[in-house]
Amino acid sequence: MLFTSLDYYLFLPIVALVFFLTPVRFRWAWLLVASYYFYMDWNPWYIWLIVGSTLIDYTAALQIESAGSRQRKKTWLWLSIVANLGLLFTFKYFNFLSGEAAKVARLFQPAFEAYHLDILLPVGISFYTFQTMAYTIDVYKGFAKAERHLGRYALYVSFFPQLVAGPIERSRDLLSQFHFNYQFDYQRIVGGLQLILWGLFKKLVIADRLALFVDEVYGHPTQYEGFTIWLASVFFLFQIFCDFSAYTDIAIGSARILGVRLSQNFENRVYVITSFNKFWRGWHITLTNWFRDYVFFQLTPMGRGMAWILVATVISFTLNGIWHGAEWTFLIWGGLNGLFVALESLLSKPVDRGLSKIGLPKGRPLRWLIDFAFFFNLAIISIIFFRAVDVQTAFALISQLRFWEPIQLHFSIVDVIDVREVAIGIGALLLMDGFHYLLRGQRIDVFLSQQAWWVRWAYYLILLHAVLYFGMPSNQEFIYFDF
Repeated sequence: MLFTSLDYYLFLPIVALVFFLTPVRFRWAWLLVASYYFYMDWNPWYIWLIVGSTLIDYTAALQIESAGSRQRKKTWLWLSIVANLGLLFTFKYFNFLSGEAAKVARLFQPAFEAYHLDILLPVGISFYTFQTMAYTIDVYKGFAKAERHLGRYALYVSFFPQLVAGPIERSRDLLSQFHFNYQFDYQRIVGGLQLILWGLFKKLVIADRLALFVDEVYGHPTQYEGFTIWLASVFFLFQIFCDFSAYTDIAIGSARILGVRLSQNFENRVYVITSFNKFWRGWHITLTNWFRDYVFFQLTPMGRGMAWILVATVISFTLNGIWHGAEWTFLIWGGLNGLFVALESLLSKPVDRGLSKIGLPKGRPLRWLIDFAFFFNLAIISIIFFRAVDVQTAFALISQLRFWEPIQLHFSIVDVIDVREVAIGIGALLLMDGFHYLLRGQRIDVFLSQQAWWVRWAYYLILLHAVLYFGMPSNQEFIYFDF
């Protein structure tokens, strides 16, 4: 069930209505049923993966908390980790590694055939697996208490607004909210609907429209070069931001209607930034923080030195890339971003001193422009690996970037798709950026609650008209459903 489908906007009001009519002590049960139905709408059989993961981690956490020895605690922790990663490996990575192993085997036995499992990748498995792993690790470290109520824990794993593509929530933030000791709140529901409308605008009017240009160029990489490839990569950077942050907005808004607070996953203007360190503090925040807390901090105990910290940074980001998918392109994308972050941490102070000596200290507009251009073009190089179908295509696209000719922007676009389509996408993108600038880091519902009634109604009318008249058909899945 897509967040952009009519089915979802029949489903959500029914869920909310029954939720508020249900006695408080049974609300968790209703939301659990609704969440399981939401997931089973995609594939009924794969609900058993969620149920299995829920039972494993629920049991493991209780055993960890009650264990009398550290060794017993560690045994249950590793049972949970191995079970979760085992499921993730089987469905997401087995076929890829089997294929790569077969390539090596064919060097010695040309007729060797790889063994492939005939299975689909379960939607959301990377998200809920990391959420349940974080829970058992936190219980082991004493950062969280084991949840005794199986139903509420099952809802923590499967809560439908954030089940498929996050945010990846920590138990200490989300589980306590499932006691639902609050009443109907008109302002909270209005705020949730404002976020949902904003998400629909970003997804249908901006992301899916920019995808027309991106898909054409990346689908026929040998037909384009130079500026056209660079422009398609710029569009993809904005497409993936609008696509994924739109999902997060709709998820947060849907949860807010039900009185649940989800974590922010994106800074508003993360695309207007001058460094990779700042970028990753505002991009897919919950996943970045997951790798920081459960990988990076575990690799960098006190006293290991700066060199190891830089190595741990690259390792953490490389694993972040692998999390996205079983492809060499994702591994390279993650490794490149880790390398950029590490080099930036190592070289930023010497570079800043050098530029200051030649009259370009931080704070000057020209210095900001230089920093932004350097960051943005490195980001474009890395995002090509993320979007390309394979490594060979990525390198071919990058090599074609050097063929720049005196070409007009208009012709570069017209050669690919109707210029009207791109003009609408760019216009909506500028509208989004202007609104993000006005927000000054605030969430949209908070900002609108402080405005006069006519500002709120202008927001509703402009966005509703944009979605209805300029929105693309709603059958385009969110990009992160693939991960």
